Amino acid sequence: MSCPLCHSERPARHELHVHGSTLVRCTQCGLVRVEPLPTAAAAARLYADDYFRDPERGYVDYVADERVFRAEFRRRLRVLRGVGGRGRLLDVGCASGALLHEAREAGFEPSGIEPAPEMARRAAESSGCPVTAVTLDRALLAPASYDAITLFDVLEHLVDPVRALRRLRMALVAGGALAVTVPDYGGLWARMSGRRWPFLTPWEHLVYFTRRTLRAALLEAGFERVRFHPACTPLSFGTMAAKSPLPTALIPAALRHRGFGLPAGTLYATATAP
Repeated sequence: MSCPLCHSERPARHELHVHGSTLVRCTQCGLVRVEPLPTAAAAARLYADDYFRDPERGYVDYVADERVFRAEFRRRLRVLRGVGGRGRLLDVGCASGALLHEAREAGFEPSGIEPAPEMARRAAESSGCPVTAVTLDRALLAPASYDAITLFDVLEHLVDPVRALRRLRMALVAGGALAVTVPDYGGLWARMSGRRWPFLTPWEHLVYFTRRTLRAALLEAGFERVRFHPACTPLSFGTMAAKSPLPTALIPAALRHRGFGLPAGTLYATATAP
């Protein structure tokens, strides 16, 4: 199977065997991926509505934890505005609409796409923004139809991330800004944790980016002015307990859906369409 970043046909080097899956590293560009990659249709089937309330496959309870996500989204949107992001914004994978709320408060004209139908409906109703229940590969994206696009914690789920980035570049106006986050496979947390790193979930995370390979993917897709920025990983106390040996019962009910931004684990890049 060829590399989704550099398209090398060389045999990839074994990286890790975890949760019954094999991760390999491209010997040419260094991108780490699940081997074999599923089809796009098979990968998309995971993202039904229960993905957002299933701690074994996805989130513990995304909607209940929404305030934790919104606090981090406010910080990320300030960065996006700082690099020139404004106007019509598309949030790819908008879940329950947390970012749509914050984007409107920040002065954008937001809309979203979300493959889980119930979550897409909730996002539209709660935010009042246009939301389409569709996967990114099936979304109708007119050329030069957005001034900014956010792609937060989505790219690592895609079978062909470079192709997805090219489609998003074409949907941006000239000079439009893309903001993307992915788990940081090259970060200290990942390197020290090894196979215990909580983002090593090969049933959903198909591609594992470092700063170098994320930059390469953005440039390969035709973006310019790639910049990296500090970002946090939003984490509720309830999720922290569910993903660790700590008994959830030890967390008071009033605190389970509160949390903080962990200053590790996430790569945040912005880039500009030429």
